Amino acid sequence: YLHGGSKRCKVRDCGKRAQSKDFCFTHGVGTCCKFEDYERQVLSKGLCYLHGGSKRCKADGCERQVASKGLCCGHGGGARCKIKDCEKRAQSSGLCCGHGGGTRCKFDACVRQVASKGLCCGHGGGAPCKVRGCGKWAQSMDLRFRHGGGTRCKLEDCERQVLSKGHYYLHGGSKPCKVRGCGKRAQSKDFCFTHGVGTCCKFEDYERQVLSKGLCYLHGGSKRCKADGCERQVASKGLCCSTGVAPAARLRTARSGRSQVVSAAVTVVAHAASLTPA
Repeated sequence: YLHGGSKRCKVRDCGKRAQSKDFCFTHGVGTCCKFEDYERQVLSKGLCYLHGGSKRCKADGCERQVASKGLCCGHGGGARCKIKDCEKRAQSSGLCCGHGGGTRCKFDACVRQVASKGLCCGHGGGAPCKVRGCGKWAQSMDLRFRHGGGTRCKLEDCERQVLSKGHYYLHGGSKPCKVRGCGKRAQSKDFCFTHGVGTCCKFEDYERQVLSKGLCYLHGGSKRCKADGCERQVASKGLCCSTGVAPAARLRTARSGRSQVVSAAVTVVAHAASLTPA
């Protein structure tokens, strides 16, 4: 279907395969679960996976959908990235998102993975956690990890998030850096990034970490601050920390200082008034 074997969804910039009426499932035409007011896609028996339409992971207490070998992706099911020593789940073409698999957010210059609607969770894709006032991206069951979503390490009494094979990275979910006493997670060649093996900028003899396009932020791997003449990396709203965050902090500090001065002046006047004879 990617090479012309089927129609694309007619929603602009979607790119997904049309299932019926020229729309993909996301844009309203897949077969939905028969539970009332429930819009997840049917897997079998007219039900989505949450209502019995597929097998559950056989790991104790896990309610996720089976990927392979009776296990969900978090507990060892599914295919792993084909890059040597990478334990992350393959998204497409045998690669994890970090190594080129998956689909990138359509937001300008964003290299994060799509959560839904062609957008990463930071740009409006995915579902927010249903806990009131949270606002962070839900990992499973409409909850973020801290509120009960995601998969926990299967080691007894460990509440940390699974990285691979059902374990948190320090409990066997990945290799540790082989530098003695380090303890950080190995990224490649059995070393952590600090000890020399993260994906480095492709400029010769340059060891900064890649952000996108094989480049560090100094060589074009991220956006620059839009303030005139500033070459720093964007933090948010198109501005670096110095241009966008610090001035606001300084303004708050200045306002606080003025408030303290006024308060002190009022106290002095009140004290003087109390000492004046009637």
